[in-house]
Amino acid sequence: MKIAVFLPELLRHLFKKPATVDYPFKKLEVPKDFRGTPYLNPEMCIACRACERDCPAEAIEISSVNEAEKRFRMVIHNDRCIHCAQCVDSCPTTPKAMQMDSLFEIACDDRHKLKTDWVYVRAVLKPKAAAPAAAPQAAEPKT
Repeated sequence: MKIAVFLPELLRHLFKKPATVDYPFKKLEVPKDFRGTPYLNPEMCIACRACERDCPAEAIEISSVNEAEKRFRMVIHNDRCIHCAQCVDSCPTTPKAMQMDSLFEIACDDRHKLKTDWVYVRAVLKPKAAAPAAAPQAAEPKT
């Protein structure tokens, strides 16, 4: 082949910016809706086990440590997690006890290092203020 065929293409790309990023040296910004690794906010968790029930990868385990003290243990297996955020969607607390962070560099040499473990005391939700009841009406006398 003749070099003249490639010359226009070569000149076109010679003055363009590189299409790749110098990744390990320049960190990438995570998109707004990125689903990273799930984590627990233990102060908000009521141990309803909705996240455990709805996890399609069975990556969440909740067990009772001491029922009298309302202490629970939650284990999140990040080696099984598919980062679908179903646990966050299923959490009934406001603000959510389950959250997703923006970490994406979680690789390690042993899958057991990916396990995160929390022991916490179950939070007690404050009841919502009920609407004031209507004042009882006086019974009308029957005639």
